[in-house]
Amino acid sequence: RIVFENEGFIAFHDIKPDAELHLLVVPREHFGTVKELAADDQKMIVQMLEIGQMLLAENGFSEGNARFGFHRPPFNSIHHLHMHCLGLPFKRRYAELMFPEKGGPGFIPAKRLIEKLSAPA
Repeated sequence: RIVFENEGFIAFHDIKPDAELHLLVVPREHFGTVKELAADDQKMIVQMLEIGQMLLAENGFSEGNARFGFHRPPFNSIHHLHMHCLGLPFKRRYAELMFPEKGGPGFIPAKRLIEKLSAPA
């Protein structure tokens, strides 16, 4: 079910939610994975995060009970960039391993990705 769309992005419910609320924010333009992003893409990631924060806030979630981020290859399920927006708590205990707060080999939080893209090469 679509919950947001504009000329650049679309957001909808994940078909297999791992949290009380689990949305995906997706750019309309094709980007494969986070490994394919460059510094010029930082603005897009900021916009995705702002959309996700707005949608979760509209549903009663705040920074303290929300998580935003991206799976890294080979842990991504599809080859089209999408940001997970999770309104906690998680539905299953193992979800914390898939979406760790500080990130990990398979997941990078949105704010950390923004910092990485803004760092000098």
